[in-house]
Amino acid sequence: MSVSTPVWDCHTHIYGPYDRYPLPKEALYVPEAAPFDALRAVHKSIGITHGVIVQAANYGSNHCALLTALDASKGTYRGIAVISPDISDEKLAMMATRGVKGIRIGLMSHLGNSFDAGKVRALVERIRPYGWHALIHGEPKNVIAAVDAAGHYGVKLVIDHMARLAVDAPDLAACLDDVCTLLRQENVWIKVSGVDRITKGRLDAPEAKTVLQRLLEAAPKRAIWGTDWPHPNLTYPVPKDDALLSWFGSAVGDEAMLRAVLSENPSSLYQ
Repeated sequence: MSVSTPVWDCHTHIYGPYDRYPLPKEALYVPEAAPFDALRAVHKSIGITHGVIVQAANYGSNHCALLTALDASKGTYRGIAVISPDISDEKLAMMATRGVKGIRIGLMSHLGNSFDAGKVRALVERIRPYGWHALIHGEPKNVIAAVDAAGHYGVKLVIDHMARLAVDAPDLAACLDDVCTLLRQENVWIKVSGVDRITKGRLDAPEAKTVLQRLLEAAPKRAIWGTDWPHPNLTYPVPKDDALLSWFGSAVGDEAMLRAVLSENPSSLYQ
């Protein structure tokens, strides 16, 4: 791609510095500090020009670290918040002016979440006036349920981390078919991040390339990519971000598709 073309990493988190942005006592996990300056250094080293910071679950509703980073980025980073349905209009409006473009709806049980159709609908209703999208993080069954619950509200829904389609699952083929069916809907997007999470760190797993290619075929204009830096809550060695980007480029293999996923599609979604 041209040096003037923006290159997006659409999934990162930041933690700390903890003397300025401490975690609450009831935090679900306590990772090593990974502040915004460290993220920007990683991005510079691998050629990323724009990024998306997803509110870390362990910060709860305290978005101070996220919002301060967005302010410092001067428009080159966007934010994804974590909210409750009773959040005030004033706080939503404030977040919007500072670069928040969506919310994350967590459905992963290990992060203390579960599917609640009423809550999903309520959250989507709250963000609709701002033109935000909802990032849905869960395993296939709950992703499908969430899209069914909220798909008719006219809000873009982004399926997170390839719907956690574990490549060693016995029902992989059926689940992949189901997710691809969801992607026929024009308001449903896919984030093809987290290849290490669906393979338990095995970037050489051939099934991962198959999953990626099927998802991109289903939604070539509605697919985005991310590193998941700094890779919290792993049970295997932390992947190298340049290796993840290299794997993605090799697995895609098509320059036009790479340009769409790394530049054109996110530039449209996060405008």
